[in-house]
Amino acid sequence: MGKKLRGLSTKRMLQIFLAMMLLFVVVLSSVTFVFAYRFSQRQFAKSFQAFSQNIETQLDAQFEGIEKSMRQFTYFSNMQEILFNKDPMVYLQNISGCNQLLDYLRQSTPLVVEILIDSPSGHSFFSGSTGKYQYKQLVESIREESDGFSGSFFRTLPDSSSPLPQLIYCFRVNSIQRGGYLTEEYAIGVARIDVNQLVNLKGAGDYENEIKALLYQEDVVYTSRKTSEEELAMLHGQSQDKLYSGNVEYIRHTVPLKDINLTLIDLVPKNSLLRDISSTRNVLVLAMVVVCILLTVFTEVIIHEISNPIKLLVTDMQEIQQGQKKRMALPGLKDLRYVAYTVNETLEILEAANLRQQEMSLRLYQTTLAQKQAQLNAYRNQINPHFLFNTLESMRSMARYHRAPMLEAMLTSLAALFRYSLRSEIIVSLAQELAHTKHYFTLMDMRAPQRYELRIHVSEEARARASSLWCFSL
Repeated sequence: MGKKLRGLSTKRMLQIFLAMMLLFVVVLSSVTFVFAYRFSQRQFAKSFQAFSQNIETQLDAQFEGIEKSMRQFTYFSNMQEILFNKDPMVYLQNISGCNQLLDYLRQSTPLVVEILIDSPSGHSFFSGSTGKYQYKQLVESIREESDGFSGSFFRTLPDSSSPLPQLIYCFRVNSIQRGGYLTEEYAIGVARIDVNQLVNLKGAGDYENEIKALLYQEDVVYTSRKTSEEELAMLHGQSQDKLYSGNVEYIRHTVPLKDINLTLIDLVPKNSLLRDISSTRNVLVLAMVVVCILLTVFTEVIIHEISNPIKLLVTDMQEIQQGQKKRMALPGLKDLRYVAYTVNETLEILEAANLRQQEMSLRLYQTTLAQKQAQLNAYRNQINPHFLFNTLESMRSMARYHRAPMLEAMLTSLAALFRYSLRSEIIVSLAQELAHTKHYFTLMDMRAPQRYELRIHVSEEARARASSLWCFSL
């Protein structure tokens, strides 16, 4: 086995890429969602700002209507007689006309619920049925606090029938009895304002559990719904850091209405504001899901189209190393196909070079073997004749010693025949060829006596020149 390679596989790299892309999509969607939430907050604040400006304009118009109505009522001649004439009969003579005028003004301006006008030197006028003592105390406190105040202002009084205080409009009524000129004599009037009629808090967006409120100084004089103590504390601004009521987190928008010394507050639950962008959130979630699915499918396709061919190439290389295959399969991808094709060409070149090397090795082996065989044959050719001739010579000597002339002649002829056969020349002299023939006939005659007869016919001239005439050896 070769050395194990370290590093990430293509499949693992693609999986990491998919995880990073999914993380990027989640982060991008979260950031987009937060941006949409922030944008919704800004849009809400802008919308509420515009709404508050509209409300301020409406309230200014409403207060101008109240002030105008109070002037019409208090400077009505009948009311002037009641307030600044000390004659007891004057009250009875003028009260009917004042009530008629008050009914008319209530129809045109239904904001004033009750009115109390108190004059220290004359009679007092009260339009309601309850609360006269409370309003009387308010007038006395105003008279003690300010000596000869001018203009108009608001005050708040506790309301026994509601947790919210009453909004009271306080104004000065001057006497114009003496020839139409103002005198230093004046009365103090207070009018209870119907805040529900005064404030029309519509148009800033309606959210579930939303609270719209109107504050005069530090007193809450109006809420769009019934509120708890925690919610009232948030309206009063006593919990600035964490606006929580139970487990509900609120977002507060405050707009001061400076000209009329009022403050408009809107408390919106954060969850309601988030639900306002539910469509955006749903689109983001859907887009994120679609992108995740597409990324997953895309990555699986890449793994199938790239990782599997690479895995096949690795398997083919392992089988080639083990000798189970000779060529790599060509994958479908162009780049990987080029790699496999190049590897196959390299394998073919190596195989051809190996075959040539084997052929050259075989030829070298055969050449070397032939050389060795030739050397061996040369050694044999050198050894065998000497051994044969020495043996024949020994046998001839033994035949002579034992006096066997026929055997001696036979061995002499046999040795001559072998020497003639081992010669290297192809062309020999006539004398050598005739001597060879005689030796051969001698051996044949000894083997089969009187069976053969040798006759040699050679001319005298040829016989005389037998040693110089040449012929082909048979």
